[in-house]
Amino acid sequence: MVTQKNNRIDLVNKRNQLMAKLLIFFYMMSVTINLFVDPDILLFVVPVGFGFCLAIYLLAKKKALALMTMYLSIFFIFSFFSLLIIYEPLLINFIYIWLGLIMSSIYHLVKPILFAGILTSFATVYFFFQFQQEIFPGSDLIDVVYVVLFGWLITAFLFYSSRFTENLLWQAEQKSEKTSKELVKTKGYLNSLFNHLTDPIIIHDQNGKVLQVNKGFEKTYGWKNEDVVGKLMPQLDDLQLIFLREKWRAVIEGKTIHEIEMKNWTDEEQLLEVAMSVSAIKIEDGSVVALATIIRDITEKKQTEEWIRRSEKLSVVGQLAAGVAHEIRNPITVISGFLQLMHQREKPSKTHIPVMLSELARINKIISEFLMLAKPGAEKFEKVPIRPLIEEVLTLLNTSAIMKSISISSNFTITQTIIECEPDQIKQVLINLLKNSIEAMDHGGQIQVDVNEFDEKTVHIQIIDDGMGVPKEVLNRIREPFFTTKEKGTGLGLMISDRIVEHHQGEMEITSVEGEGTTVNIYLKKVLRNQEAENEHSSQERDPKDRTTTKRNEVRSRAW
Repeated sequence: MVTQKNNRIDLVNKRNQLMAKLLIFFYMMSVTINLFVDPDILLFVVPVGFGFCLAIYLLAKKKALALMTMYLSIFFIFSFFSLLIIYEPLLINFIYIWLGLIMSSIYHLVKPILFAGILTSFATVYFFFQFQQEIFPGSDLIDVVYVVLFGWLITAFLFYSSRFTENLLWQAEQKSEKTSKELVKTKGYLNSLFNHLTDPIIIHDQNGKVLQVNKGFEKTYGWKNEDVVGKLMPQLDDLQLIFLREKWRAVIEGKTIHEIEMKNWTDEEQLLEVAMSVSAIKIEDGSVVALATIIRDITEKKQTEEWIRRSEKLSVVGQLAAGVAHEIRNPITVISGFLQLMHQREKPSKTHIPVMLSELARINKIISEFLMLAKPGAEKFEKVPIRPLIEEVLTLLNTSAIMKSISISSNFTITQTIIECEPDQIKQVLINLLKNSIEAMDHGGQIQVDVNEFDEKTVHIQIIDDGMGVPKEVLNRIREPFFTTKEKGTGLGLMISDRIVEHHQGEMEITSVEGEGTTVNIYLKKVLRNQEAENEHSSQERDPKDRTTTKRNEVRSRAW
């Protein structure tokens, strides 16, 4: 109740100030008009009007006197025009008596309107009889009744209009007060959630400049809010900033970005595995004013996944060991048997030796491919144009394809694209895949090799054949060690190819439909010509005080 009363007084005080401004405006207009129409009256208007306006202006400054000032303002208006009628009894001055009644509606309150209506009626009756001959010559008594009735009609209209407006204002005040309380309550909830959430939260702009961080960030990374506000995110290096800025721009454009996993540094130079989720902070018109990044520490999760991967690797090693032992035992059994026969006979058969040499060659091949599977080779990467490398492989296998009535066609949509690779290993992958396609077509056919840019960072190599295809149950097992459908195959070719592509940070996908053919998609990273320029530009943006040392940046890049 006290709050509502104070709000009402504040509202009346503001309208008092508006009333004072209006009266000063009308006073200046009156002075200007009379300066040309009736300069003599200015001797009366100027001092009296100035006194009234000054009194109301000073009273309107006093909030404690708001209610009294409201009634005095209305009374001063009637007083000024009453004096004006006494000074010069004219009809036009008499009409201005209703100006006070009309201006009282500015308060949208019933009491000041009734107060102005009473003053209007009293002034109308008084001046009608006081200056009847000067203002209303030849008028009858009934005329004053009509004039007073007109005044009360105006009063009634303003009365109901103000009641209606007052109810609307009261409802608006109630709604505004309720909304304010809800906003304060919601703000409290949001502040509590922001500061007590254990996951780090960063509020930042699209360039990565920090606007605010929560307690979770301070606890996880070690930097305080005042240490990072206004600076670029300290846990990121230059390469990570370039990468994330592209994601942030996508979020601002309305795209959805899933969790981004990377490695961050803490204030104590410790690495954390984290997953970042980014969302846009918008205002009512839909424009983005900031970004919120929520960070989840997944270091323990990654360690658990690594332990699982190691367990899986040990399981695969066990399978490989069993497979190698099985594959090598067969030729060794053959060689052992022939050696026993040769030992028992005085003259060994010459047909035994070629068989034993063949089995020894088979053992050597199995061991060589097994070693290649375990370690694809030393890192002797070179920057090589992709088109000549593929064309060399196609030339090499074209003769074998023609002998089986198979046509190999190629389509290159790239010319100068360069990849960083070990050329012989990439050739081995392509040879393995093309040989598989050739062997899958006993009655001739077509092999299509397409090479294009999948996106600005990736080269796409696609090999399509129209051979017999691979059954679904076989397709699910073709990457298993020593699994093969060929009579003389080792079952390691695809595994080796897959490992080489993975070693080059690429991906290989195989799809097949039985009776229609097989498609192999290889994705390899290409060398970006503008990568060095981007790194240099990012380094120039970062504040020299915030830059880490060259050694730390190199370590960060390798960790990421």
